[in-house]
Parts: sequence; C-alpha cells; structure tokens
Amino acid sequence: MSTETGHHDVLVIGAGIIGLCSAYHIKKDNPNLSILVIDRSSAPGQGDTAKSVAAVRDTFTSEVNRLFASSTIDFYKHVQSELGFNLNLELIGYLWLVSEKQFKGFEAIEDGMRKQGIRFRTFEREELTQLIPDLVLDPASEQSKIIGMDSIFKAVQGLDCGTVSPESIAKFYENEFKKMGGEFQFGIEAKSIRVDAKNRLDLPGEPYVWQDKVFRGVETNHGYISAETLVIAAGSRTPLLLDPIGIDCFVKPKKRQVFQIRGSSLDRLMTTKGFNEQNTVPFTILPKGGVYFRPVRGERSFWVGAADDIGRPFRFEEEPIAEESYYTYNIYPILSEYLPCFANLRPVNSWAGFYDINSLDSTPVIDRISNCILATGMSGSGIMKADAVGRVAAAVFKDESEAVLFGGRRISASRVGLTNRSVGKEEFVL
Repeated sequence: MSTETGHHDVLVIGAGIIGLCSAYHIKKDNPNLSILVIDRSSAPGQGDTAKSVAAVRDTFTSEVNRLFASSTIDFYKHVQSELGFNLNLELIGYLWLVSEKQFKGFEAIEDGMRKQGIRFRTFEREELTQLIPDLVLDPASEQSKIIGMDSIFKAVQGLDCGTVSPESIAKFYENEFKKMGGEFQFGIEAKSIRVDAKNRLDLPGEPYVWQDKVFRGVETNHGYISAETLVIAAGSRTPLLLDPIGIDCFVKPKKRQVFQIRGSSLDRLMTTKGFNEQNTVPFTILPKGGVYFRPVRGERSFWVGAADDIGRPFRFEEEPIAEESYYTYNIYPILSEYLPCFANLRPVNSWAGFYDINSLDSTPVIDRISNCILATGMSGSGIMKADAVGRVAAAVFKDESEAVLFGGRRISASRVGLTNRSVGKEEFVL
C-alpha cells in the first residue's frame, strides 16, 4: 500500500472543464473546505477540453439539455461582458444546412422550441446562394451520387449559439478557484479508487458484502491521496476508475478528430456577411454524415470534423491521434462537394480526443454514490453545459434537492441522477 501524500475534504479527479466547474462551485458554496483538483496533464483543461471544437448552442427540445446549455451560455456572457474576462465568446450562430426531409423534421418541433425562447432564423435556397456563393445546393457529380448526398432545401440558424475558447474558459475557472484557496496538483494520474468499509472491524478481506462502503481516496502515480468526498470528473477515463470497483457510470469513450484547414480559397467563406455581427460564416453542419466546420477567425482557418456514430468503435486510447485518412475518405468527399472552396486543401494541423458518451441518453450524469460524486457522460457537450453541471454537482454535494442555475433557474438534482432519472427525449436531431 502506497504512502499517503495528503488528506482533503474534497478531492476532484480531473481538471477538465467539468472538474473545474465542479470544484469552483463546491468551493464557492463551501469556502472553508480544503479542495484539491488533480490531473495527469500539466495544466487545467489540457485533455479532452482542449481538443474540443468548443461550440455552444441552446437549441434543444429536452428541458434538461436546454436549461443546462442556455444557463451556461448566459453565464459565459456574464463572465465576458460584465466581469470583463475575455472567453472569446462569439455568438456567430449554428447553421444547419438541411435536406427537405430534415427540414420537415425541424418543422414538427419548431413551434415548441420557439415557445421555450429558442431563437431561430430560416433561410431559403435563394438567400443561401447570395449569402454563401461557394455553396453547391444540388451536388450532381458521380461522387455525390455514390455518397447519397441530398440537395440543400433550406437552412436553419440558431441565433444564441456560437463558439468560445476552451483555454480561456479553463483559465477563468482556474483563476477563480485559486482565489478562493482551491488547490491543484498536476502530473498526478489517478490509478484506482480505494474502497473500504464505512465502519471497519479490522478484519482481513474487508469490505464484505454486508458492510456499507465508502471511498477513502485514490491511489496515484505519486502515492495515495485520501479525502472525505471524491468527485469523479475524469471524462472518458471515468470508466477506467469505476468499472474495477463495480460502478456502472454508463460512459463509453468515443474518439473525436478535428482537422485544421487553411487556404486563400476559403477567404470569402471566412468573411461571409449577413449571418452575424462578426461577418463570418456560422458554425455549420452539412446535411450528410454529420460533417461540420467552425470558422476560427484569429487563425484564418477552419476546424473541421464529423459526428460519426455507427461504424466507429467505443475504445479508449492513452494518446489518441487524428487519422488523416479519416479526413480524406470520410470528411473531405462531403465537404468538397457542398463547398468546392475546400477542394485540394489538406489539413495543416489535427488533433484527437474523446467524447465521454452517456450510452443511456447522451445527457450528463450527476449523482452521489456513498461519498463519491459522479459528474460524467457529457457526450460531446461538456463546454456548452459545464457551468450548470458544476452547480448541480455542488447541490448534490450538499444533499440539496434542487440546483440553482445561473439566472435563478432551478432544476431537481435527481433528474440527472441514475436512480430517478428524468431527462426527456431530445428531438432536435438533424
């Protein structure tokens, strides 16, 4: 058994955006507690948070998703406009380029979403031709026929959506947590969670099945750290810690790959006018394959990826690497057919991380098991829901039935737990 290197009231495993928000809100509500955040990286937000495309949207039909996302976006607005901390938040919008079938699906839920305060704008084909001259509405090549690419019927823009800097958001929460006396230790990798009997009898083989269990602390690569409460916010690594102790967190890791594309042929697309105040094309999702692109104005480049589902394995890798063949054979054929300005351009950079996919319903899981709090299962929406997740984790820590989100909105903490879960079905899936 390794030497104990410290004891804390709360030990947060993971300094990604979810661990940072959880630590911040727990510390804010309980300023006298000693709270330590550990991470295997060298600084906050360097894992999957840094490898995100960092897009945010409030366009959800599920009440839980909508509350989490909209309150988090509103908090980011508050941080940037009222607290003066630049998060590089730009509400450039989300633009869905949709087929006729996809648009009919949107029409079926549009009224309900608007009544909930979600703001949309719809564009006809003629408008799209004027706004995005590089866009091909009716792909007709042999390749597009083989791929099965649909014509673009219309476009739907979510207005209160956009992009942020993951590094800036991580830095904000890091700074605020430190101001309150919170601690970090980096280069510390959690290897296993130590389970013990709540009331030890000092008998060999404890804990027995008839004993109540507690989580005493974590074995790390630099020794054992004990704590009164553990917060597991390790993203895609969460099941590596929980599976060995028999806790099913319903999280599976799925690789996500992002490619940076740059070229003079993209200048007109980058400076598109008519969608937003920034005079750039919005974060855009194409009708086929979940292919998307995000303008990054400071870099004069686009980040490109795809939301791949069936066909790609749930599998964890220690150091995931983006595969250029994935761009070449999966993304590029769709991207270059709809937008020939991307033709013949190759990635100038690429990176890969993981989604911590919640296999139940793709909605965050926040719950308490004995003295261990889970904050996991973000399913690719960690940054856009992070502040709300942190507030719910803080409520769960204090055994409060409700969490108060930014702006005074409330939600029952049990709705995102494992026992009395009630998150609703998300219908906005284009």
